[in-house]
Amino acid sequence: MINITKKAEKYLKKILSKKNNTNLRISIKFPGTEYSECKISYEINKNKCNEDIELKYDGFKIYIKKNIFPYLNDSKIDLFGDNLNKKLMLLAPNVKNNIYSNNIHNNNIENNMLFYKVQNFIDYNINPMLNMHGGKIILINITITGFAMIKFLGGCNGCSMSNITLKKNIEEKIINNFSEIKGVKDITEHHRGSHSFL
Repeated sequence: MINITKKAEKYLKKILSKKNNTNLRISIKFPGTEYSECKISYEINKNKCNEDIELKYDGFKIYIKKNIFPYLNDSKIDLFGDNLNKKLMLLAPNVKNNIYSNNIHNNNIENNMLFYKVQNFIDYNINPMLNMHGGKIILINITITGFAMIKFLGGCNGCSMSNITLKKNIEEKIINNFSEIKGVKDITEHHRGSHSFL
Protein backbone atom coordinates (compact mmCIF):
# COMPACT_ATOMS: atom_id res chain seq x y z
CA MET A 1 0.00 0.00 0.00
CA ILE A 2 1.22 3.49 -0.80
CA ASN A 3 0.87 5.80 2.17
CA ILE A 4 -0.97 9.05 1.44
CA THR A 5 -0.99 11.69 4.14
CA LYS A 6 -4.42 12.95 5.22
CA LYS A 7 -3.86 16.41 3.76
CA ALA A 8 -2.70 14.94 0.42
CA GLU A 9 -5.67 12.54 0.31
CA LYS A 10 -8.11 15.37 1.05
CA TYR A 11 -6.50 17.55 -1.63
CA LEU A 12 -6.63 14.77 -4.25
CA LYS A 13 -10.25 13.96 -3.41
CA LYS A 14 -11.20 17.62 -3.90
CA ILE A 15 -9.41 17.89 -7.26
CA LEU A 16 -10.70 14.57 -8.61
CA SER A 17 -14.30 15.24 -7.51
CA LYS A 18 -14.38 18.02 -10.14
CA LYS A 19 -13.42 15.56 -12.88
CA ASN A 20 -15.97 12.92 -13.83
CA ASN A 21 -14.87 9.28 -13.42
CA THR A 22 -11.24 10.25 -12.96
CA ASN A 23 -8.72 8.42 -10.83
CA LEU A 24 -4.91 8.34 -10.78
CA ARG A 25 -2.13 6.23 -12.25
CA ILE A 26 1.43 5.97 -10.99
CA SER A 27 4.01 4.95 -13.59
CA ILE A 28 7.81 4.64 -13.59
CA LYS A 29 10.27 5.11 -16.45
CA PHE A 30 13.44 3.01 -16.23
CA PRO A 31 12.67 1.43 -12.82
CA GLY A 32 15.60 -0.07 -10.96
CA THR A 33 18.14 2.34 -12.47
CA GLU A 34 19.65 5.68 -11.50
CA TYR A 35 17.58 7.20 -14.34
CA SER A 36 14.23 6.22 -12.80
CA GLU A 37 11.39 8.75 -13.09
CA CYS A 38 8.05 8.51 -11.28
CA LYS A 39 4.90 10.08 -12.67
CA ILE A 40 1.37 10.59 -11.33
CA SER A 41 -1.23 11.14 -14.05
CA TYR A 42 -5.01 11.19 -14.47
CA GLU A 43 -6.72 7.92 -15.38
CA ILE A 44 -10.16 8.48 -16.93
CA ASN A 45 -12.96 5.88 -16.99
CA LYS A 46 -10.62 3.12 -15.90
CA ASN A 47 -11.76 -0.43 -15.34
CA LYS A 48 -9.16 -2.55 -13.61
CA CYS A 49 -7.34 -4.94 -15.94
CA ASN A 50 -5.26 -8.03 -15.11
CA GLU A 51 -1.98 -6.09 -15.38
CA ASP A 52 -3.04 -3.52 -12.78
CA ILE A 53 -3.13 -3.29 -9.03
CA GLU A 54 -5.98 -1.10 -7.79
CA LEU A 55 -5.53 0.86 -4.56
CA LYS A 56 -8.66 2.41 -3.05
CA TYR A 57 -8.61 5.67 -1.12
CA ASP A 58 -11.28 8.08 0.10
CA GLY A 59 -13.07 9.21 -3.08
CA PHE A 60 -10.61 7.90 -5.68
CA LYS A 61 -8.44 4.98 -6.81
CA ILE A 62 -4.84 4.64 -7.88
CA TYR A 63 -3.79 2.16 -10.58
CA ILE A 64 -0.27 0.72 -10.84
CA LYS A 65 1.11 -1.94 -13.18
CA LYS A 66 1.91 -5.11 -11.25
CA ASN A 67 5.45 -5.31 -12.62
CA ILE A 68 6.46 -1.94 -11.15
CA PHE A 69 4.59 -2.25 -7.85
CA PRO A 70 7.63 -3.67 -5.93
CA TYR A 71 9.55 -0.45 -6.67
CA LEU A 72 6.86 1.54 -4.83
CA ASN A 73 7.24 -0.31 -1.55
CA ASP A 74 7.43 2.19 1.37
CA SER A 75 6.31 5.03 -0.94
CA LYS A 76 4.47 8.08 0.30
CA ILE A 77 2.40 10.86 -1.31
CA ASP A 78 2.50 14.13 0.62
CA LEU A 79 1.32 17.71 0.09
CA PHE A 80 3.67 20.64 0.57
CA GLY A 81 3.30 24.41 0.40
CA ASP A 82 0.63 26.91 1.40
CA ASN A 83 -2.84 27.72 0.02
CA LEU A 84 -1.39 29.67 -2.90
CA ASN A 85 1.33 27.24 -3.91
CA LYS A 86 0.52 23.60 -3.19
CA LYS A 87 2.66 20.79 -4.54
CA LEU A 88 2.08 17.03 -4.43
CA MET A 89 5.18 14.92 -4.04
CA LEU A 90 5.65 11.19 -4.48
CA LEU A 91 8.51 9.93 -2.31
CA ALA A 92 9.64 6.52 -3.59
CA PRO A 93 12.84 5.41 -1.81
CA ASN A 94 13.12 2.06 -3.64
CA VAL A 95 12.50 3.19 -7.21
CA LYS A 96 16.20 3.11 -8.16
CA ASN A 97 16.88 -0.26 -6.54
CA ASN A 98 17.17 -3.25 -8.88
CA ILE A 99 14.37 -5.05 -6.99
CA TYR A 100 12.50 -6.61 -9.91
CA SER A 101 15.57 -7.97 -11.64
CA ASN A 102 16.83 -9.49 -8.41
CA ASN A 103 13.44 -11.08 -7.72
CA ILE A 104 13.25 -12.60 -11.19
CA HIS A 105 16.69 -14.12 -11.02
CA ASN A 106 16.53 -14.97 -7.31
CA ASN A 107 19.60 -12.83 -6.64
CA ASN A 108 21.45 -14.68 -9.38
CA ILE A 109 25.06 -13.51 -9.00
CA GLU A 110 25.93 -14.62 -12.55
CA ASN A 111 23.20 -12.37 -14.01
CA ASN A 112 24.42 -9.38 -12.00
CA MET A 113 27.98 -10.07 -13.11
CA LEU A 114 26.85 -10.20 -16.74
CA PHE A 115 25.19 -6.78 -16.36
CA TYR A 116 28.39 -5.23 -15.01
CA LYS A 117 30.55 -6.96 -17.63
CA VAL A 118 28.38 -5.65 -20.48
CA GLN A 119 28.27 -2.14 -18.98
CA ASN A 120 32.05 -2.21 -18.57
CA PHE A 121 32.42 -3.37 -22.20
CA ILE A 122 30.19 -0.48 -23.31
CA ASP A 123 32.20 2.04 -21.29
CA TYR A 124 35.55 0.96 -22.75
CA ASN A 125 34.70 -0.26 -26.27
CA ILE A 126 31.60 1.60 -27.46
CA ASN A 127 31.23 4.89 -25.60
CA PRO A 128 34.66 6.29 -26.58
CA MET A 129 33.49 6.17 -30.23
CA LEU A 130 30.14 7.78 -29.35
CA ASN A 131 31.85 10.41 -27.18
CA MET A 132 33.45 11.84 -30.33
CA HIS A 133 29.92 12.83 -31.39
CA GLY A 134 28.97 14.12 -27.94
CA GLY A 135 26.95 11.05 -27.01
CA LYS A 136 27.01 7.77 -25.14
CA ILE A 137 24.81 4.82 -24.19
CA ILE A 138 23.94 3.29 -20.85
CA LEU A 139 22.79 -0.24 -20.12
CA ILE A 140 19.38 -0.19 -18.42
CA ASN A 141 18.68 -3.90 -18.02
CA ILE A 142 19.26 -7.38 -19.40
CA THR A 143 15.99 -9.27 -19.81
CA ILE A 144 15.39 -12.90 -18.92
CA THR A 145 15.27 -13.66 -22.64
CA GLY A 146 18.78 -12.20 -23.13
CA PHE A 147 18.11 -8.78 -24.61
CA ALA A 148 20.22 -5.83 -23.51
CA MET A 149 18.07 -2.71 -23.07
CA ILE A 150 20.05 0.46 -23.72
CA LYS A 151 19.41 4.19 -23.70
CA PHE A 152 21.11 6.82 -25.90
CA LEU A 153 22.23 10.05 -24.23
CA GLY A 154 23.67 13.37 -25.40
CA GLY A 155 24.34 13.78 -29.12
CA CYS A 156 23.00 10.26 -29.82
CA ASN A 157 19.52 11.18 -28.59
CA GLY A 158 17.50 12.15 -31.65
CA CYS A 159 20.38 11.49 -34.05
CA SER A 160 19.14 10.31 -37.47
CA MET A 161 21.89 7.66 -37.52
CA SER A 162 21.00 6.10 -34.14
CA ASN A 163 19.32 3.01 -35.69
CA ILE A 164 22.35 2.26 -37.87
CA THR A 165 24.70 2.89 -34.94
CA LEU A 166 22.59 0.51 -32.83
CA LYS A 167 22.65 -2.35 -35.34
CA LYS A 168 26.14 -2.02 -36.83
CA ASN A 169 28.30 -0.64 -34.04
CA ILE A 170 26.57 -1.57 -30.80
CA GLU A 171 24.54 -4.75 -31.22
CA GLU A 172 27.14 -6.56 -33.35
CA LYS A 173 29.96 -5.82 -30.91
CA ILE A 174 27.98 -6.83 -27.83
CA ILE A 175 26.64 -10.06 -29.37
CA ASN A 176 30.10 -11.00 -30.65
CA ASN A 177 31.58 -10.59 -27.18
CA PHE A 178 28.75 -12.01 -25.04
CA SER A 179 27.13 -15.27 -26.11
CA GLU A 180 24.37 -14.76 -23.49
CA ILE A 181 23.08 -11.65 -25.30
CA LYS A 182 20.56 -12.33 -28.09
CA GLY A 183 20.07 -8.73 -29.18
CA VAL A 184 20.11 -5.07 -28.14
CA LYS A 185 16.99 -2.90 -27.90
CA ASP A 186 16.87 0.88 -27.75
CA ILE A 187 14.36 2.22 -25.20
CA THR A 188 15.29 5.88 -25.64
CA GLU A 189 12.53 8.43 -26.11
CA HIS A 190 14.34 10.23 -28.91
CA HIS A 191 13.90 14.00 -29.10
CA ARG A 192 15.63 15.61 -32.05
CA GLY A 193 17.17 18.97 -31.27
CA SER A 194 20.33 21.07 -31.35
CA HIS A 195 21.98 18.49 -29.08
CA SER A 196 21.54 15.71 -31.72
CA PHE A 197 24.69 14.90 -33.71
CA LEU A 198 23.00 14.43 -37.13
